[in-house]
Amino acid sequence: MKVDPRPDVPAVPGASSERTPAVEALRPLQPRAEQRFEALLNRREVRSRRSLHGELERSAGSDEVSAQLFSPARSVQVLHYLLDEVLPTLDAEPQIKALAEQLLGEEIDTRQWLDQQRMNEVPE
Repeated sequence: MKVDPRPDVPAVPGASSERTPAVEALRPLQPRAEQRFEALLNRREVRSRRSLHGELERSAGSDEVSAQLFSPARSVQVLHYLLDEVLPTLDAEPQIKALAEQLLGEEIDTRQWLDQQRMNEVPE
């Protein structure tokens, strides 16, 4: 006895008993289309590399960065900003705030002392 695992489908009224046409098989890409596709990908990759290279060159330009950003006066100014503006707004325990205030104050004093020492040096 042979068992058919497919269940019987009841006939639908008005449906034809003709079979549906077979699905057309997919045709492989033509070699020429594949070459064009590869060429487009390569061109896109080269453009991407060029734009990234250009951005890297523009960002690495040292003429755009001011040396004043790294001056001792600027670092003291940043430390004062942290001490006066940022530290009071932090959500931290009072002991931690006091410690941070002490550390920032010491760093400001040290930087000012070093700056004073540099100014007192006599160039040869």
